Amino acid sequence: MNRSTGSVMIETLVALPVVLSVGFLVVQWALIYEARAVVDHATLMAARAGAIENAKLNPMRNAFARALVGLNTPKKTAVDFEQQLITKALPAARKHARFRVLSPTHEAFADHGERNNRGKAILPFRDLNHLPTTPGARSGLSVQEAAWLQLEVTYGYPLIVPYANTLILRALEATTRLRRIFDLRERRMLDNGRLPLSTTVTVRMQSQPIKERHFIRRHDDK
Repeated sequence: MNRSTGSVMIETLVALPVVLSVGFLVVQWALIYEARAVVDHATLMAARAGAIENAKLNPMRNAFARALVGLNTPKKTAVDFEQQLITKALPAARKHARFRVLSPTHEAFADHGERNNRGKAILPFRDLNHLPTTPGARSGLSVQEAAWLQLEVTYGYPLIVPYANTLILRALEATTRLRRIFDLRERRMLDNGRLPLSTTVTVRMQSQPIKERHFIRRHDDK
């Protein structure tokens, strides 16, 4: 009887860490799946804000942050929502999210751009049917294609479940050593215990894109 009890205790001690680790992994991946859905929606909201706000960075970041509040489980009142937005979502969007306009590119402004009354480079966004559809020599984009905003957002989602976060991060670090799948910014996210979640959205511009630093060049590497 004592021998049987001791055997069960040993088996329990051996199996318990495995069972707990699997359980923690399931919980963490469920949270990641939820975060992916929120980030996808937040990126769409950011792109829509950019479409009506000249593709400027701040409106896109603010719209992303408002949609990101859902990750912080806000309470039901508008005051609680605004508190979560100001204290958590906006700082997270500024510190842990990267916004890159993949299209139009810097070269698109060189091919099809004009100057507004402030001397800034802009692109046309409407009444484009009568314009030539020939791709620009530097951008490879026609003026019609340059009127679409393609936004990429990479958000570093914090892995908070014990044991599971360490297992996932170590697995990603091992994968990174074998194959370069993360850039420098994404590796910094991993070093800070955050999982890079990237989403790309394309929407039609509803205002004139104004050239700024977050527009990439055609051959920029990620």
